[in-house]
Amino acid sequence: MTPVVKKLTFVSRDLGINADLLLTFDDQPIAELYKNYYPSAFAVRKFGAKGTYRSDVVYRSQLAFTKVVVSGDVIQSASTEVPIDVGQSTILTLEDDIYRFSHPKTDSTVPKNNIQCTNNVPFEEDIGVGFIETDGEAPKTTLVWRGVRHEQKLNVEFIPILRGYIGTDYKEDSLIKGPIKSDHLFFDRDLTTLNKHTTWVITYDKTTRVFSIDEETRSEVQDL
Repeated sequence: MTPVVKKLTFVSRDLGINADLLLTFDDQPIAELYKNYYPSAFAVRKFGAKGTYRSDVVYRSQLAFTKVVVSGDVIQSASTEVPIDVGQSTILTLEDDIYRFSHPKTDSTVPKNNIQCTNNVPFEEDIGVGFIETDGEAPKTTLVWRGVRHEQKLNVEFIPILRGYIGTDYKEDSLIKGPIKSDHLFFDRDLTTLNKHTTWVITYDKTTRVFSIDEETRSEVQDL
């Protein structure tokens, strides 16, 4: 199946205040969020008070498991990864100090709408889930499970609901260790419902001190 690609362009024009936009996939159906697994700060984009700023974010539905290296609650790297499709399973092994994911295979034991990874390493391991923006490139890890036990089967249903927060202190690729206050939330969209390319305008009301992120219509773009 050909992966679905969605491109979002965030833009500000004379915003009136400097702002950091944190984008993350922290709305997931899997239990024990912030206990056994954590969303990452998928992207952090900066927008200045004066002038026009643009930043693109791309989502592609090709999922992947990653063997992440986490230090100080920040994703440092992924030593290896494997693209995987819904309904498939893979096994993580360690031989001669080299991690390896087995070639994914269709597996009837995988729960509906899930991907599965079994940790066959005789230690607890950190395992990530993300997606590959472009074939041949490293995946962008969006969720991280800490301390996956030996022989534990990790079943994941990834829901591409992207949320945007303004006014947090998170840096890109850091793990979000707890819920972010709702008054920082200004963007919440299921990416599967969007057109292939959408533009979102960030504005700031100086009177109420409230940000807004609204989709820019085609006619608005043509009028600029």
